[in-house]
Amino acid sequence: MSESVNKLDPQTLTLGSWPQEGIMRIVLISDTHMQHRKLVMPEGDLLIHAGDFTNKGRKMDIKDFDDWLGGLDYRHKIVVVGNHDTETDILAINKAGRVEIETIPENAVVLKNETVDIGGLTVFGSPYTLDPFGIDWWAHKADTEEEMEQHMNNMQEGVDIVVTHSPPHGIGDISMDKSHCGSKAVRQSEEKGNPAVHVFGHIHEGRGLYQSKEVNCRTLFVNASSLPSPLKSGLCQPFILDIDLSTKTVVI
Repeated sequence: MSESVNKLDPQTLTLGSWPQEGIMRIVLISDTHMQHRKLVMPEGDLLIHAGDFTNKGRKMDIKDFDDWLGGLDYRHKIVVVGNHDTETDILAINKAGRVEIETIPENAVVLKNETVDIGGLTVFGSPYTLDPFGIDWWAHKADTEEEMEQHMNNMQEGVDIVVTHSPPHGIGDISMDKSHCGSKAVRQSEEKGNPAVHVFGHIHEGRGLYQSKEVNCRTLFVNASSLPSPLKSGLCQPFILDIDLSTKTVVI
């Protein structure tokens, strides 16, 4: 873990009664890899999935995830796709030699380098991740940090929530071989925007809540990976946050 952040105990988050006027309850998941139907989904206003809902990104698997989304009782649903979700990206489909068209979930707002307003909160989402291996089926890949920076440049100033599949460099991004796999461009964009929450996944082992030691950073970082390790079958339950809509801050 980077020396610039602290890892928090999830028990430090304060959850009051729900529903509550002036509070938006957010449920966070990521990297479910076809295990979504095993999750016990808590109540809330907004569901965010930060990518990798499939293993190989096949059309039938994307549709199964979308059907599951459609049955969930959340007022708002946001999805950012991940690198495993191949058939959400025509470039990855072609490089993998598959004869398919793009299949995008319809039962959520799917963000691709864009910002939306959700109940008074601005949310930016980007699916792009660095591919250090040159894998042909890797969806929404970036070969360099310069490419990542171009994608993140679409983020508006003053955004409240950032959702990326990629971790920011140095926060919840340490892999099994102890290397940092996050993007420096994502970290720099987040530092400029200073959102209330940054949700991501991709590196399962980095699951957790993180807070910067920088005095002026208000961001709560959440690696919401539901599978805590690629080598383990255990499934973690969703993170739950409350955001005060008057201050646009996480209730802690």
